[in-house]
Amino acid sequence: MRTWQVETQCPQCGAPITLKEAQHVLNCPYCKTRLYLTPKGPFRYAIPPKIASDETIFLPFWRIKGLGFTAYLPPKTVGKPIDKTYLAIDIPLRMMSLGMRPQATKLSFASVEEGPFVHPRVNFKDLLKRATRQIDSTLTEREVIHKETNLFMSGLGDSDPFDHSDLSRWSPSKTQTVFKKYEPVVSVFLDEGNSLIYFPVIPESGTSVILNDGLTTKPIGKMDLPSLERFTHNASESLPSPGTLPLLCPNCGWDLKCEEESWAVLCPGCNRVWGIRQGHYTPIPFEIPANEDPDAFYLPFWKIQTAVPQLELHDTRDLARFANQVRISSKSSPLHAFIPAFKVQPRLFLQICKVFTLAQPETHLADKIPKNSYPVLLPPQKVQKLIPIVLAEIGAKKDRFFPELPQVKPEIKQVSLAFLPFKQTGYEVVYQESVIFAIPRNALKWGRKL
Repeated sequence: MRTWQVETQCPQCGAPITLKEAQHVLNCPYCKTRLYLTPKGPFRYAIPPKIASDETIFLPFWRIKGLGFTAYLPPKTVGKPIDKTYLAIDIPLRMMSLGMRPQATKLSFASVEEGPFVHPRVNFKDLLKRATRQIDSTLTEREVIHKETNLFMSGLGDSDPFDHSDLSRWSPSKTQTVFKKYEPVVSVFLDEGNSLIYFPVIPESGTSVILNDGLTTKPIGKMDLPSLERFTHNASESLPSPGTLPLLCPNCGWDLKCEEESWAVLCPGCNRVWGIRQGHYTPIPFEIPANEDPDAFYLPFWKIQTAVPQLELHDTRDLARFANQVRISSKSSPLHAFIPAFKVQPRLFLQICKVFTLAQPETHLADKIPKNSYPVLLPPQKVQKLIPIVLAEIGAKKDRFFPELPQVKPEIKQVSLAFLPFKQTGYEVVYQESVIFAIPRNALKWGRKL
């Protein structure tokens, strides 16, 4: 699938630059400027109209992209990638989503286009609930139940049981298909950061206003003139450009190391990890295991010290009881949730959360960043919302605690970034410390596109 492309200019030299959809880092190939993009609010993109017109207005569409997770009753947890666009104002249009159009054309930052840009009237959170409900409505599970049949009680009557003239009567089992209806209990959406896409529409006045598609010039809607004026009354002629941060360490001035989609940046000069929050660099404590392996490949995890009073989870002994596991050591330690700071397919993502939270890998604060590490793609304030879903995966007596999940409010006590070592093989990376677990290399490769 083709990814979105955004055309912009280098703020330093004005050279044209094409960015990928999830790219936070701007690298100018001409003046070598490296900047981190920090928008105020969501990223705002515009689709350029095919034919320039002074009457063109831009209508907003919300884009919802990320991983959705839901716990259901009867007990079941489901994860699914979500990538949808929704019209952000309440007007009668034939196109309620953009479909494949953003992939078929190059976008630009909305601040570059000439408006007016109509402000969104539909709340992003409401659309997020709608996207999650669509997953709920499609979830059914087909269960095949095998019923053993006694040969002499299968309705043969007094016939000779050794008469093989009709072998179909001697089938040892029968099959019945049952469909279950699942009711959602709690849903969590792990988004990459919401964005607005502005689509060009050309109004054509008459007895009523015809709204024409700015790309195909075909009519896509109709409304009266007062309604159109009401929507465009507070529209903006221009929108703020994304802010930028120089990729220089605020502590030592060294060039910061990061990839295009990274959320956190690393400083090899003073060995610090920085996150970007509200347009500023913020330090992030990081940890590694005691026996550091210089040849290992390190994957980043968010190590979240937590407690869940509603489920009586306060330490590792409570976790072992909750999961119905026997711990060899009777010593108790603080409870930590280990959630990947990278993206993979949702089912594998939940499995990784479950395995490493149960394993509770031992790490300690470090003063040196591992040389060979995977980029940090997910921020902690978003992944910590997944703790109820992770507990839904871990818990043994699901029928008892699943109805209580909506009341679960985890207490977040401390958050740090843990780099865990993996051995690289031909097709996998394998963790071999407190538990043995393998992750396919292709899962990491294709996870960046989710």
